[in-house]
Amino acid sequence: MVGIDIIELDRVDTSECFLSKIAYEDEIAYIKKTMCEQVQHERIASLFCVKEAVMKALGLGKKSGVVFKDIKLCHEESGKPYVELFGRAKEEYDLNFAGKSINVSISHSKTIATAICLIS
Repeated sequence: MVGIDIIELDRVDTSECFLSKIAYEDEIAYIKKTMCEQVQHERIASLFCVKEAVMKALGLGKKSGVVFKDIKLCHEESGKPYVELFGRAKEEYDLNFAGKSINVSISHSKTIATAICLIS
């Protein structure tokens, strides 16, 4: 299964309130690792996109009970992104995709962010 998401950065809320709704503390720490406000904005948009892409790949819509914090974006030492699943997202994975790998890729520019998720 594949999921993809793209968003224009000017549509992304960068408030602390929004971040606390969608992100874990270590995700927020990664975003704030850089002092550059533009890069922080790009990372917030990327975080949003990767969570949306994973939801789409899992086949979970807004009425499925999944929430943004059911998906956690992590990074290997090399910087390669990967996700950990919890709650409804983990239940769906275990039910329909157990044993398959979840791969994500993220890209962003000064105006857009995008992410793709492949479960195979």
